[in-house]
Amino acid sequence: MTLVHALDVPRPRDGLEPMPGRPSRKLPSTRWNTLPDLEGVRVFVAVAERRSFRGAAGALGLPRSTVSRKLSTLEGVLGTRLLQRTTRQVSLTTAGESFLAEVAPALGAIGDAGQRLLDLQGEPRGLVRMTATAGAADWVGAAMLELVERYPHVRAELDFSDRQVDLIAEGFDLALRAGKLEDSTLIARPVGHGENGYYASPGYLKGRRLSHPDELMEHQLIVYSGRPRGLRWEFQVGKSLVELPVRGRIVVGSLAVAQMAAERGHGITWLPTPFGAKELREGTLVPVLQKYWPPPVPVQLLYPSGRYLAPQVRAAIELLAPRLKGRL
Repeated sequence: MTLVHALDVPRPRDGLEPMPGRPSRKLPSTRWNTLPDLEGVRVFVAVAERRSFRGAAGALGLPRSTVSRKLSTLEGVLGTRLLQRTTRQVSLTTAGESFLAEVAPALGAIGDAGQRLLDLQGEPRGLVRMTATAGAADWVGAAMLELVERYPHVRAELDFSDRQVDLIAEGFDLALRAGKLEDSTLIARPVGHGENGYYASPGYLKGRRLSHPDELMEHQLIVYSGRPRGLRWEFQVGKSLVELPVRGRIVVGSLAVAQMAAERGHGITWLPTPFGAKELREGTLVPVLQKYWPPPVPVQLLYPSGRYLAPQVRAAIELLAPRLKGRL
């Protein structure tokens, strides 16, 4: 059943109208005869996309009990279960998968149509949710502050984290990321290139030999654990890009802590742009194995494809792009 069919209220056939004073015949129960509860459909899509009642409730700004109640009501109207619920996970039934495939695009089209009408009324307004690495907080934060100062009706929610973020599932409008784009559901706006390198303190290097990546096994390593490829470091050896598995005395999920540990002489660490720039100038960190560093990687602003780009998001992109290009 398509949403068009779902919204199609049956009309009397062949011009037959109910006679005055006579009760109208009850319509068959096999058709969804009334205008569907779009709020219930919206709740279902939010839960299905996030596979989480808690995540959907947070994204919609509703209590979890309301989300559960609206979903149960929708399933009752449709006469079928859309989701399987356990204490640990939420999964779609076959009927739920079919329903989601049809209503999600239709619901998005309704939202886009309404947003376009609102956009005709004036300047950018509404929420922009953006995520970037902690190392880019100064750059991105300054630009986003400028955005809310320029447009009084725009709100910003910023997440500065070194973890891998799923833009779609977590409801972000925009992300700043470095590296090859692997998610085909995202659109990339290039803003420059970043360099990933290896650093240590002068104190740690004093009296120690390090001229080739093969010698790293003889050193103390500080390994950042939040990279998609895991505990592996990349090096350009001749014409080949080589990945070496690494083990660290310190393994940490924070780039800021990895940098701090290197500054304090605990060993060698990997850092991406812009980490370490200030410390290099001050001499508390120095580059190591620089001739083996991997090639610079593209840095881009990412946003979901197949979605109407709201004016406040477009304004954020147009503000961020030139400022980031000036830094990279």
